[in-house]
Formats: sequence, C-alpha cells, structure tokens
Amino acid sequence: MSVIDFIAARRRSDESLAEPATAMAGSSKARVGGAAAPLTANQFTRHIGHIVEDEMRRALKRHVDVIDPREMIDLAKMLAELKAKYIGTTLTIASNKTPINDAELEQMRGLRLKIQELEAAYNEVNEAIASQLVEVRGVVRE
Repeated sequence: MSVIDFIAARRRSDESLAEPATAMAGSSKARVGGAAAPLTANQFTRHIGHIVEDEMRRALKRHVDVIDPREMIDLAKMLAELKAKYIGTTLTIASNKTPINDAELEQMRGLRLKIQELEAAYNEVNEAIASQLVEVRGVVRE
C-alpha cells in the first residue's frame, strides 16, 4: 500500500465515521460504529516502515543504482588512512611533552569529524546492502 493508498483509505474511514451506523449483523469485518476499525499503533508503524523502505529503494535507485565493489574498497581505504593519520597525529602531539595548543586541537578535531562522518556513511552503505536496498555488482541477492 502506497502513501496515497493509505491516506485515501483513512479518508474513507473517517468519512464513514460521520455517516449513520449501517453495520450488518454477522459482517466478517471488524466494525466500530459502522466504520472499519482503526489501525493499531503497531499496524500503523509497520505500514509506515514499509513505506519508508519503498521510498528509500526508489531514492537509492535514482541516486546510486548499482554499487561497484571497488567503491566500497576505496571508502574503506579512505577511512583507514584517516584513522591512521589521526592516531599518528595524536601520538606526535603527545610526545611533544608540552600542553596541546589550539592549532593541534583543531587539527585533531577536524580529523575526528571526518572519521565520524565517513564511518556513518560506511555504516549507511553497509545497511543498504545488507537490507538489499541497493545492488552490488557481482554480488547475488539472498
């Protein structure tokens, strides 16, 4: 069910609540006051989860299409290089035996932010692959 289908179904349900109750005895559908029973919170969140997944799949198809494994390797190399640089910078600053100055602090902060951002991106890509929202060239779907 798409977002539009869901909204239309809810609108019909709301309109039928305004009409007089015309429920027939023995009806197989659960009715409350002549209208279809409202969704439970779990049903609603599950439905919204499906909508999010469908929309994510469409958006990824527009922006990513197919991931080349080399792109993931490049991302991993970039992340490893930044982490190594951060560790090296930290050790160099620590070996100075002087208090850290503002420039060194800014350099470390910049590296840390880059690492955090790349890690977040890496995790998102991995999640999209694991959820089979995107295709990876040469990798079969389960």
